Amino acid sequence: MPGVPAPSAEARRIRGEYFTPPPLVEAVLSRALPHVRAGPLTVVDPACGDGVFLAAAARMLPNAGLHGLELDAPHAAAARRAAPGAQILVGDALRGGWDALARRLPGVGEELWLGNPPYNGTSPLLRDPVAYRALRERLGLDDALPRGTSLRDDYAFFLLLASERLSRLPGVLAWVTSATLLDAFLYAPLRRRLLSRLSLREVVDLGPGVFPGARVRTCITVWRSREGPAPSPRFRAWSPGSGPLESVKARPFRIDGPEWSLRPVPEDAERLDARWRAAGEPLDVLVPISCTGLKTRFDELLVDADADRLLARVDAFLRARDLRGFARAHGLASGLLPKLEALRRTPGLPTRADPSALRPFHRWAGARGLPVGPHAHCYLDRRLIPRGDHRLVGAFDPHAGDCKLVFNVRELPLAAAVLEVPGCVPAHRHTRFAPLMVPERVRIEGTQAGRSGASLGALVPNLSPAGLAWAERVGGPCEAFRRIARFIGTPEVQRVWAPAFGCTRVLPVPLHDR
Repeated sequence: MPGVPAPSAEARRIRGEYFTPPPLVEAVLSRALPHVRAGPLTVVDPACGDGVFLAAAARMLPNAGLHGLELDAPHAAAARRAAPGAQILVGDALRGGWDALARRLPGVGEELWLGNPPYNGTSPLLRDPVAYRALRERLGLDDALPRGTSLRDDYAFFLLLASERLSRLPGVLAWVTSATLLDAFLYAPLRRRLLSRLSLREVVDLGPGVFPGARVRTCITVWRSREGPAPSPRFRAWSPGSGPLESVKARPFRIDGPEWSLRPVPEDAERLDARWRAAGEPLDVLVPISCTGLKTRFDELLVDADADRLLARVDAFLRARDLRGFARAHGLASGLLPKLEALRRTPGLPTRADPSALRPFHRWAGARGLPVGPHAHCYLDRRLIPRGDHRLVGAFDPHAGDCKLVFNVRELPLAAAVLEVPGCVPAHRHTRFAPLMVPERVRIEGTQAGRSGASLGALVPNLSPAGLAWAERVGGPCEAFRRIARFIGTPEVQRVWAPAFGCTRVLPVPLHDR
């Protein structure tokens, strides 16, 4: 809009500010309007940006009342110019603004909630414990989310707030969101909550690239207040450059737990999944112990491509009296001084670097696999990794072995490789790795057994009983790991099973001898 500066890349990343292209606005309205009942109508956009949805609604629905909420005052002003008849509030929807908006709505007739709420990967709300706790209590999330999980994106909170309102009042919700809503494992509780409150009518998978400058996959979902038995939802895969939306055939589909995926599942994928489960075990059962990749939390100090330089830097840090001079001598940015000072206050730090703490640090590049040699080296001393996670507490060190299965779960594309040389695997998105050998108690009790002071027992293969029997038939545990990696790379997994289930289920591995 004229007079409104474009948001910076950083602002768009943090706040999810990607404004909706006009063809997509028209597509959302075209999917929503057939589900709106006759009578008084209120159109609401709780993250209205520069007002494109409200302006389009004003043209197509001249008798509707228009209401919007926008975090940024200049964009709210632009929305008022785009839709002069709309009532636009400035406020933060997740910190009181939603209720201020709701108090302005007439609460009679139908409500049509349109928009493109922010999705930013990890909501800034998670860094505000007071506001996050208040929203969790408001939405009853402690009862809805399994222990140890959380919702992480702003659009999820917007959906929950809107579903709360439309569970009490008649209306339609049609929003553009990240496609993680459709099948990401993390959002299965969100889908279950929405399906318990509203009737899903349509899903349009937009794929990636709809928003200039963003690669995020997006979708449109259309929901209606529950009013008795609802028809089966319908699914389309479409992009703005592929012709009219109506030219893409919609197909009905069913939604089942426990994943509650909002995509249709092809029959060939269902058959494969059933066959492999009957002939084997899910990967996390077959290989009981796996860990996420290592985070040193201070790569500038503890990671380097040159092992000698890394050892010298760590040794100089441990002996330094003047940390500012140390940082300058080793090319560390002055902004890292508070972090260096905090690390130096850690109780029990050694006085000299230990060459035995140097480890190869192998880069994992997902579908591109592992490089032949180490990407770098790391200095792995638990005392130098503040807020160390469970993998670096106690006697169990899963990085110590020289054979590991490296893989990703619930993320596309699925990928796996076997690392058969000593070294650590750094964290990379959803990377996990499974050491070939683990202490017996760890295999039985899990990684938390490493925290106890008791003996962990002898090293045993990291396989289930069925996996151990399979390994004996195919040439040993390491060969079993190789076969798992090869299986994950097969066309049946990559082209049939993974598109249907890869984001929601753990892959079942058939235990065939061949």
